[in-house]
Amino acid sequence: MNEVLVLGSGAWGTSLANLLADNTKKIIYLWSFEKEVANTINSKFINQKYLPSKKLNRNIRASSNLPKSIAPIVFIVIPSQFIYAFFRKFKNHFDRNYSYYFIICSKGIDLKRKKLLSDILINFFPKAKIAILSGPSFAIDVMNKRPTAVTLATKSAKLANITINLLGNNYFRIYLSKDIIGVQINGAMKNVLAIAAGLTEGLRLGENARAAILARGIKEVIRLTEAVGGKKETVMGLSGVGDIILTCVSKSSRNYNLGYMLGKGSNLDIILKKN
Repeated sequence: MNEVLVLGSGAWGTSLANLLADNTKKIIYLWSFEKEVANTINSKFINQKYLPSKKLNRNIRASSNLPKSIAPIVFIVIPSQFIYAFFRKFKNHFDRNYSYYFIICSKGIDLKRKKLLSDILINFFPKAKIAILSGPSFAIDVMNKRPTAVTLATKSAKLANITINLLGNNYFRIYLSKDIIGVQINGAMKNVLAIAAGLTEGLRLGENARAAILARGIKEVIRLTEAVGGKKETVMGLSGVGDIILTCVSKSSRNYNLGYMLGKGSNLDIILKKN
């Protein structure tokens, strides 16, 4: 049985699988919703759709089918709005009473159920140990082995050690937190600020306006985080201000670019189709 399973073969899921394969020197199973993505990874060792031209570790095994024996350590990198549907669809592949180690690497809140992703997982797997991996981490920088620092929020010391041993190296550093709520709120709200920051540029409102939106936006994120049980200091760390800086100043950020295009007058539906 493989020890590690990565769910999601987008840019971030693929880069994490590659990091895991590089670090562990073992086979890493990567589940892909798209068969063509899995096929190119297995045949050409490239994710042509999401990370074109980047060669992947040959120990990655991609498939649109789940393995018969599910690994005890599962990295979840599925878009946040599809996580519930995924585990509902594949519930027979998982043992509800098994103590899985889930590392949630997706950012967002389940809008339909109005729940944090950790709550979605616990409802399916009440005995599971949960961690949240978040922070300023563009996939391409990790693929290029550029210095990256992220937050890992968990209340399980064992899961924290497992994750650090799997992911940590001389260019990928993990800082620990126990604020599972705060880190998830940060990961969702930074996208809102990124859209607003992009709007300021698209509308040509100037640098002053963008700085004001970010400063006041961070204040609101702090208030929201504290209101739902998170901590102010979490917002001031990598998963908060760190991620906000990354996604609110770079056109490589999808949400920043979305705001920018809206400000330029583009239609939202057209923008979303392109992304």
